[in-house]
Amino acid sequence: MNEPIPALQRASMWRAASVFVKARLGLFGTAGWVTVAFMLQQVVRLGSSIILAWLLAPALLGTMLLINTLRTGVELLTDVGVGQSIVNNPRGNDPSFYNTAWTIQIIRGVILTIVALALSVPVAKMYDNTALIYLLPFVAPIFIIAGFMSPSRFLLQKRMEVGKVATFDLVLGVVAAVVQIALAAYSPTIWALIWGLLITTAIWSAASFYIIDWRDHRLHWDMDAAKSILHFGKWIFLSTLIYFLAMNFDRLYFADAIPIALLGVYGIARTFSETVMQLFQRISNLLIFPKISASLLRGADLRRSMGPMRMVMLLGIAAGLAVGISFADEFIFLVYDDRYRAAGFFLTVLLFGTWFAILAAISDAMMMGVGKPSGVAISNGAKLAVIVALLPFLLATFGINAALAVFVFAEMVRYAALMWLKRKQGIGFARQDVIATVVFIILAFAFRELTMLVGLTGGVSEWITQASMPHV
Repeated sequence: MNEPIPALQRASMWRAASVFVKARLGLFGTAGWVTVAFMLQQVVRLGSSIILAWLLAPALLGTMLLINTLRTGVELLTDVGVGQSIVNNPRGNDPSFYNTAWTIQIIRGVILTIVALALSVPVAKMYDNTALIYLLPFVAPIFIIAGFMSPSRFLLQKRMEVGKVATFDLVLGVVAAVVQIALAAYSPTIWALIWGLLITTAIWSAASFYIIDWRDHRLHWDMDAAKSILHFGKWIFLSTLIYFLAMNFDRLYFADAIPIALLGVYGIARTFSETVMQLFQRISNLLIFPKISASLLRGADLRRSMGPMRMVMLLGIAAGLAVGISFADEFIFLVYDDRYRAAGFFLTVLLFGTWFAILAAISDAMMMGVGKPSGVAISNGAKLAVIVALLPFLLATFGINAALAVFVFAEMVRYAALMWLKRKQGIGFARQDVIATVVFIILAFAFRELTMLVGLTGGVSEWITQASMPHV
């Protein structure tokens, strides 16, 4: 007969169970709010994108896509990991540390503005686009404006107060959409997009000082903090450099290889596919990265701790993404006019690649959390190598529809590289990911055929028809 458990031991067991359950519920609750807020923000963003597509010509959207890609590239190619250092470093909450990080950010913004002004003419000549000669200098001050943005978001991320970050981003997203649409309705030209970018960035920077006490900000230089930030940032810089090229080589290459109007159509598809990926990047960066950074678990212990929750999450993602893929083209046909019809097939293909991008985003956050940012650089380097090697050939030989398959394959290669690196750290989830991937693929094709049976789509055969249609 089993002996009764002493009352003190039972109480201890109940407390341990309570702590465990609360921790899990707290994590799911936080993830839920981050997810809901981000989804609302993306609804606003995508709604704004649809309205702008009706108000503006595809060529204008293509030009702005190129400008935003170049702007983002300049920012990312000089990223020294200021925000990541605040989250990762034990001194991140120290005013001396984060004010030094803020000072570095401001200096960087000034330098980037000067560089952008100097490169305006060479870039315009490279793309044979005279409009860029005067558009790029007008956009250049955005680096100074963004440089003064408060480090408050990173501080809240470190403190796991991500609800405040999510709310802040949602409110500012609504403001940005209203400003952009109002400007486009008033003046349906490229200047509406340019002014909208500058004004919304200024609003974002100013508002960032009010989510923590603005009096805590001051220009400051702590040599030890600066060394720590720059030392940690060397891998962040390399990782970000490769990440930017891997994520944006298509935009930069297509801007010179396909008509600018078709680039605008492609940009619509990329906007929607990236929205899905960015949701899970956000959850990974705001929750998984700081959670693992603060945890004492590593290797097999960390894998066992995360395994059950991770599997549930992946199966939910697989089902949701499969439903999205089955309706993607019909959604584009419904909300956009015929000028953007090609984006339907583009989006379908890109969403298949998004599955592997989500797996990679979760893996990225884990590698960052265990202090191995080099893994992120290596995996993105593998992805970039695939795109650079295959995209020009497939585009020239078979057209843009076939070229899109490169992005799916490239995301698979990126994920495979991360899986190999994670196994070396004892945190690989190969079996889990294979099961979830098989479920995702089966569901995507099954849902598509079901939508045909109820008369909503043309089924898988319609995908084949769309794939054979030339767009260049």
